[in-house]
Amino acid sequence: MTRSEAKKEALLAAGADQVIIAGSEDVQETILEITEGLGAEVIYDAVAGPGLEELVWATKRSGHVIVYGHLGAMEWPTLLPLGACFLRAIKVHGSFRVFDFTGHARLGLRPKAKAVERAKRFISDGLVSSLFSARIDRVFFGLGEYAAAHRYMETNEQIGKIAVSLDN
Repeated sequence: MTRSEAKKEALLAAGADQVIIAGSEDVQETILEITEGLGAEVIYDAVAGPGLEELVWATKRSGHVIVYGHLGAMEWPTLLPLGACFLRAIKVHGSFRVFDFTGHARLGLRPKAKAVERAKRFISDGLVSSLFSARIDRVFFGLGEYAAAHRYMETNEQIGKIAVSLDN
């Protein structure tokens, strides 16, 4: 899911099978159409906010909604639609799931050094083999450009990563 036609085209070009434009398309209706009325088995939501209810209703009965971020925390309330969860037996998880696998001492999760090393090796191998690639939208040079980089990020116009280089 994205918020602009340009980003939709970029995601499709990168290999996505389906991309929904939130705000322009009916998210729930489109997910149900794509899944032939069943709903999605798992939905990952990095934003939360008022769109969470629509995502819960678009989830398959006994499916999962994993909220792993709250990007709109300062702007929008997030109300959990308990009725929809009960009626459809939806399981909603708030998660930093990566830490379940790697551990995180400050969160009280035992560090798992072997898992971290496997993950690093997997990512490194994927980058070396070009299985993974990073799309850089724009590079800002020098820490003096950090505020400009942040303002650019807030426009949500980027397609890819925004980098700040320490080299001027």
